[in-house]
Amino acid sequence: MYSFKINSHVSFPLECLDLKPFLAKESPSQITTYDLLSVICHHGTAGSGHYIAYCQNVINGQWYEFDDQYVTEVHETVVQNAEAYVLFYRKSSEESVRERQKVVALANLKEPGLLQFYISREWLNKFNTFTEPGPITNHTFLCQHGGIPPTKYHYVDDLVVILPQNVWEYLYNRFGGGPAVNHLYVCAICQVEIETLAKRRKLEIDTFIKLNKEFQAEEAPTVILCISMQWFREWENFVKGKDNELPGPIDNSKIAVMKGGHIQLKQGADYGQISEETWQYLLSIYGGGPEIAVRQTISPPDTDTHGERKIEAETRAL
Repeated sequence: MYSFKINSHVSFPLECLDLKPFLAKESPSQITTYDLLSVICHHGTAGSGHYIAYCQNVINGQWYEFDDQYVTEVHETVVQNAEAYVLFYRKSSEESVRERQKVVALANLKEPGLLQFYISREWLNKFNTFTEPGPITNHTFLCQHGGIPPTKYHYVDDLVVILPQNVWEYLYNRFGGGPAVNHLYVCAICQVEIETLAKRRKLEIDTFIKLNKEFQAEEAPTVILCISMQWFREWENFVKGKDNELPGPIDNSKIAVMKGGHIQLKQGADYGQISEETWQYLLSIYGGGPEIAVRQTISPPDTDTHGERKIEAETRAL
């Protein structure tokens, strides 16, 4: 398929792009003007080329060109005359600008408090780009107990920003939320929970392997239990640490069918075969059902069949 690049210049404003005429009548938005924040440009043809970007420093208003590893300060006219491929705008608000300028001024004061505070980098990015960032939320790096989850501690520096006391107090009084964090520490409660979970997983998988090995060694098991492979895969992902969500109660409903008042195995069902001991072990932990068993019955020798044994497979609900 033939394709080509449209090189026509598209004019765009750096400030005060008003989208009010394009909003739905029932839109609750009160602020409808946007300021340009970044531009992606493409140099080349539709089949090949090179990308660069222009981005504005929201603190000092200066524009920069980003070209691979090179960053160059440029005038806004360079941006305005660029062959734009993608434009990024953010909602503009004079009040938001004043608040950001206030925070910068407070941060530049040479009167540090006795405390420093950690704040979510994600929320601070909202403050720098959103007109209404909402309450401060530090739960992006905190657990429910107020500490750092052990799984996040090794990269927590990427999740937080350190603020001087006066900046934190200004943001907290203005937006609320929190909680306040002066010290980062690994949550001991979460650590115990992780270790307990690891022990549980190991016990369950080791027990299953042991029982299944015994089951495979049986030459002629009298009873074979059926288990939904959908549930089994969820359980396997849990005990192998691929999923932290518990699989829930055993659910054999998709492999069961009611016939003659009895629950039987549905023809063509996606199921696995396990021993009665394995079934009882999993059932004792997760509960659920229904229980579906395949029982082999061996008929006594029949003189009419010259001593041949007839083996029948039937399903039953235990």
